[in-house]
Amino acid sequence: MAMPLASETSHTVRKTLEFVQHHRLAKGDRLPSERELSERFGVARSSVREALAVLDAMRITERKPKSGIFLRNAVEDGGLDALVLQADLGLAFDPQVTRDVTEARIICEGRALQLACQRRSDADLAKLHGLLDSYAALIEAGGNPADADVDFHLAMVAASQNRILVRTLTPLMLMSRRWRQRYFQSAEICRRSLDDHRAFVAAIEARDEAAVATLVRRHVQTAAADVRALAEQGGAPPTETA
Repeated sequence: MAMPLASETSHTVRKTLEFVQHHRLAKGDRLPSERELSERFGVARSSVREALAVLDAMRITERKPKSGIFLRNAVEDGGLDALVLQADLGLAFDPQVTRDVTEARIICEGRALQLACQRRSDADLAKLHGLLDSYAALIEAGGNPADADVDFHLAMVAASQNRILVRTLTPLMLMSRRWRQRYFQSAEICRRSLDDHRAFVAAIEARDEAAVATLVRRHVQTAAADVRALAEQGGAPPTETA
């Protein structure tokens, strides 16, 4: 998954992607040289070099010997790590990407929790109940459950005993970490989230596959609607789901 970047490298990555978006560069288009980017962004060439190494690793740009730097893929056409990076940098997603992320999460998490109903072990249930108790205590104490929410959802997915599903859902969850703390400042959202988590655990414990599929769909769609409402109030980007 995407790793945290040094501040100047992060700044340069952001400026490079903004340049690509502003100039509507397409796959195969040539970017300015390292020197030109350094002068344009007002940063050291070493920072440009590090930023391009990040973008190269994510298959967004590529260097061709004696030819220059070229756009390999649009950010949206790269891997999930590229979308996590875009979210971390606060760059807006295409509306279709937002829709696609919501659909992908419903499909992947829904299927993962159906498998969890079939395969969950006593140890899985004990972990989920422990996380649920901690989640409830955190909310009762007035804390922000943003990180605990991610841990809980990934623990449910892990109960599917399918590591690829865990690795697929992890970046989809991380795409929302930039604003998640703000989202969970709402006491109403915290309470509703806790109620949903209790329902999830009960359904997995009862091996009720139909119930978990319905819960995932409602949970994700409701969160997406909340985000849109927050965005209209200027409280969060309209491009992520909780």
